[in-house]
Amino acid sequence: MSNQLGTIAILGSGETSPNLVAVHRKLLQEIPKPVKAYMLDSPFGFQENAEQLVEKIQDFYDLSLNIKIKLASYRNIEELNTKSFFKTISLLEKADFIFAGPGSPSYASKLWVNNEIEETLFNHIKKGANALFASAAATTLGENTLPVYEIYKVGIDPYWEEGLDLLGLYGLSCTVVPHFNNREGGNHDTSFSYVGKNRMSKLMEINYSNLLGIDEHTALIISGKENTFEVYGLGQVTVINEDKTLEFKSGETYDLTTLQNHLSKSHKDKSSEINQEAKQNKSDETLRKIANLEIQIEENESNNKIFRELVTQLIDLRLKLRSEKNYEMSDMIRDILESSNIQIEDSTDKIEWKIKD
Repeated sequence: MSNQLGTIAILGSGETSPNLVAVHRKLLQEIPKPVKAYMLDSPFGFQENAEQLVEKIQDFYDLSLNIKIKLASYRNIEELNTKSFFKTISLLEKADFIFAGPGSPSYASKLWVNNEIEETLFNHIKKGANALFASAAATTLGENTLPVYEIYKVGIDPYWEEGLDLLGLYGLSCTVVPHFNNREGGNHDTSFSYVGKNRMSKLMEINYSNLLGIDEHTALIISGKENTFEVYGLGQVTVINEDKTLEFKSGETYDLTTLQNHLSKSHKDKSSEINQEAKQNKSDETLRKIANLEIQIEENESNNKIFRELVTQLIDLRLKLRSEKNYEMSDMIRDILESSNIQIEDSTDKIEWKIKD
């Protein structure tokens, strides 16, 4: 495991827009090829169009970045500690790039916080791998998660959900607020990720947290290797602490200590607090092994297809040689196949084969 933290990009919005393609590319280019890229679909897992969103994001990576990003799916809390859950954990453990994006912040935090997903994301950054979190997923990265839908759409009194505190690894104590400069409300305030300044002030009174605001179509890129942070895109990054408000402009690169000094507060490494009970459960271990076996089978499927096609072509050639009474060449192909542990069964009009036991 690397002693250096990986690079994390936090996007305020516009994860698949042309404005921020360069941010994806920057993180991917830091990784030796072939890149093992995975998308975690939890934030939008509740949506009826979840499959279409997966396809849209995969098409974006394929067409804009020439990268095949695979799906690591975990959409419902009922999947926790099932075979499909452990399969997703195994896929994320082997990833050197993880993407998570739009949806509901509170839905994502309920699926991720205080289980093995959280631990896996921490370990991913700790081993020096890269990640890009946008919109809803970005909201989960700090000490608290802002429940945007519940406050803005439903009208529930302002409150915090628990956050991953993944940014604590970088020495940052804060809550992440994407869509920081949103103006969609027109005649009412929708800044601070739609909840507005007044409701955010109430939240700060209930339970204070430093704020890390990311404007729309803007990215904050934190490099654990270089110990720097960079602002990229159409807007800026705003830091609010108990003493002051600071703005960091796009196109500039800064020393990470600058951000750490303005977002400082005592915090603990949550990765040491994660409940390990699931790992000790024997039935869970069995499901984990089955999930890993399923991954191996899927990874070998393409190779198996090539193998079957090769054997079929050799057998077709042998059948042609037999019809031409070229038995010497026909027998030579048979010997090659049998030496590869393939059993040939001849009949008058066809040739069948199987792998020897």
